[in-house]
This record gives sequence, structure tokens and C-alpha cells, in this order.
Amino acid sequence: METYLGGDGLAVLGEARTVVKSPGVPPEIPVVAEALRRGAALIDELEIGWHLVPAPTVGVTGTNGKSTTSALCEGVLRANGFEPVLAGNTEFGPPLTEVALQGPPASVVVEVSSYQVEFARALAVDGAIFTNLTPDHLNRHADMEAYAAAKRRLFVRGDWCVPLAALNADDPRGRQLATEVAERGGRAITYGFGEGVDYRVARCSWGLQEAELEVEAPDGRVVLQTTLPGEHNAGNATAVLALADGLGLPRQATLQALSGTAPVPGRFERVEVDRPFDVIVDYAYTRASVGRVLETGRRLVRERGGRLLTVQALVGRTGPHIGAEVGARARELSDHLVLCGSSYRGEPRLVNLAELAKGARGAVGGTLELTIGRREAIAMALDRARPGDLVMILGRGPTSREATDWRGGFVEMDDRQIVRELTGS
Repeated sequence: METYLGGDGLAVLGEARTVVKSPGVPPEIPVVAEALRRGAALIDELEIGWHLVPAPTVGVTGTNGKSTTSALCEGVLRANGFEPVLAGNTEFGPPLTEVALQGPPASVVVEVSSYQVEFARALAVDGAIFTNLTPDHLNRHADMEAYAAAKRRLFVRGDWCVPLAALNADDPRGRQLATEVAERGGRAITYGFGEGVDYRVARCSWGLQEAELEVEAPDGRVVLQTTLPGEHNAGNATAVLALADGLGLPRQATLQALSGTAPVPGRFERVEVDRPFDVIVDYAYTRASVGRVLETGRRLVRERGGRLLTVQALVGRTGPHIGAEVGARARELSDHLVLCGSSYRGEPRLVNLAELAKGARGAVGGTLELTIGRREAIAMALDRARPGDLVMILGRGPTSREATDWRGGFVEMDDRQIVRELTGS
């Protein structure tokens, strides 16, 4: 094997009949575009991994909730003796191609992004979960239709469909997928909060680190405990319950696994502080995800008479596409909002901050402050917090590095560690 660094790759394309694309590589770069023009087979890295790993595989996709749902699914499979490996587009496991180098696992849970299935040709997982589809990655996909089409390939392609799917029927894309899977002979199990679904969340209540929900299942009402607050997490847990029942797994083992699965790091993660208020760190950076976690926080502070203080940033090159809506939503739901810059791969911090500010200034909500520095923003929110308040630090989750430029420079920056340092906890 030969390795080439630099250039556009055209010189080494030669007469290649197959090109394997890493998820981060967009289809418009010269070597990929030329391969498509020539009619060469273009295969995503995930599909290569699937070919190389001969194990039952469950795929989890959607815009929000993938990591939490994947973790819950892994826990349920483990509780039933399947010894799963978590892989895919996740911070908590290796790429599926790397799993192939470690020996075949008993089963696999794959967190799947649209980037990983946009050119899927033969990928055929054994089961799949669809959480939702809201605006994201529109700097990569032309529009929501293209984004949805990429996700759809995990569930249906031509006459093929996934044999078993748990689909969020509160989302119109989920309802459409349910119809398409059923038409092709697969089993489509729907879940959600609305009427007419197979698994309906009838009640949900939560505290800062726990939740209880009642689900109307085909065989009766199920009471479910989790460590995951919020209606969004109630949906995630119900999706896994539906899939587990579809797989014929013992219900009691499923419920015990769901109740015992710890929250994913950086997703509604509580940071212990020696202060009379609480601090939560979450990855939320799209309008929908920001809305969901802040609505969860609002209910908590409403019950105890406190305020909601939010630190918000955007990651990636998403600012021009979703920044204004995110800024507006964050201000609408916050009593005090601090916007700041952040850079994941070296994108200019001011660009995303400007878009956030544009939306926030046009919205009706809490008081608004801006600063470029992330640490400064967190300090501002903590300084303003009073007893009973909730400080929610959004946009980076468990990310531990901040890019300083597009050439690869970075500094160590973990929101959770910053909170501990600033509070002396």
C-alpha cells in the first residue's frame, strides 16, 4: 500500500474502480467528484466496516439523541448477554473499520451520521432507530431534503429495507420511513408522544438526575425509570424499549438496563460544585436540541423558584445556517444568556458568535451578554448565579480541546473542568 500526502488526489486515482470515503470528506472534493464522474463505486467507511465485521448490528441515527440512544441500546444488549461494541460516528467508541481489527464482537451498536451513509450501497444492519430530523449539517448537505435522503439510506434503498426499525412518529420523516419500511416487508415500530403510535409516552416526570415515565405499549402500560431527565430523553428510552421488544428480549432485563444506564458524558451532565446552585453541561447547539435541554431546565427551576442562566456557543461551520435561530431560541428560554465564541476545527469564532447574537438580539427573553472567550462566558454566568438557580453550559459537551487556528493548533478546554476551577470544587 502506498500513502500520498497533499495534492488533490487525482494523480493517484488511476483506474481505480472503488473509492472509500471517510465521513469527513465531502463529495465535491476533486478526487471524489472525479470518481463519481467516471462511474467508480464510492463507498462510505462505515459500509466497509460493516462488510468486515460479521456481527449482528443495530444502527442509530437522527439529528439529536443519537449518542444517548446508542448508549441505552448498548446497555440493553449487554444486559441480555450480547456483549456489544459501540462504534461509528461517536466520541465513545472506535470507527467500525477499527473494530474489524480487534476480532469479531458478539454484536455492534453503530451511531450513524448522514456523512456515513450518503453513498451506502449494500449496508444492511439488522435493526435501526430513527430519533428525529431537524436542521443541521446544512453546510454539508444542500438542503433538508438531501439531509433526509442520506439518513433514509440506513432504512430503505430500492426494494431493500431494514428488517426491524423503531421510528419516531412525532417526526414526519419518521412516519414516512415507517410507511416505507412496512411497504417493503420490514417491521416498523413507531414511538412518540402523539396518538396512534405503537409505544406512546403517556407521562414523564423528572428531577435533575432521574426520571420516571409511563409508556403505553401494545401489551399494556409500562413504568420505566431512567437517570436521564427531560422529554427528549423519555423519547430516547422509549425508542430502545420498542426496539428491544421487537427483538424479543425479556422485558424485565430491558427495564433494568434502561434504569441502570448512566448518562452519556457531556449530555445533560451535572457538574458537582460547592455552590447553592446547579451546573449542567450539554452538547446542544442546534435550535431543536437547545430548545429541548433548556425546556427541561426551565421546568426544574420553575419548580424550585430559581432562574435559568445559559452559556451558548456553536461548533463547526454551522453559524450561517442555524446560528440566528439558535441564538433566538436560547434567549427565549433563558433568564440570563451569555453568548460566546468557540472553534472546533479552526473555524473563525467571530462568525458563529455574530450569527448567534443576530438571532438573540431580535428575540424576547432574558438579559443578554456577549464575550468571545469561552472561559470568560462561563465565569460570567457563574458569577451571576444565585441560590436555587441552574446554570446550563451548552454547545461543546465533553469536548476537551479548543481549536486556535485551521492549521491544527489547539488548547486544552473542558467546560466541566473550567467550572470546577472557577468554583474551587
